[in-house]
Amino acid sequence: MKFFGKGREQEKDNGQNEDFPETWQLTITGIVQGVGFRWSVQSFAQNLHLPGSVKNNFDGSVTVVLQADKNKVDLFIRDLPQNISRFAKITKIKKEKLTNVEKMHDFHVSY
Repeated sequence: MKFFGKGREQEKDNGQNEDFPETWQLTITGIVQGVGFRWSVQSFAQNLHLPGSVKNNFDGSVTVVLQADKNKVDLFIRDLPQNISRFAKITKIKKEKLTNVEKMHDFHVSY
């Protein structure tokens, strides 16, 4: 029985919890609406096997939610500009960590 208890302690120590994986919200500004941006973000995230979502905001920005560790999200941010619609242009990406978000299983466009 001690073996199982030890595993749970390690899970807590690593900050990994399968019920609540790391979730990151990216708020992206620039020319990101009406130019195929959401669809290119979806394609890029799916190619990287990252679950999450993308949606337009009323202020002209776009919100991307990803479930991945910080390193994968940083790579996503770094490589995103080379993987978007040629009509889109990113001027700023704001990243923040969300807590207690249920596990996502795929990536989709929200309306």
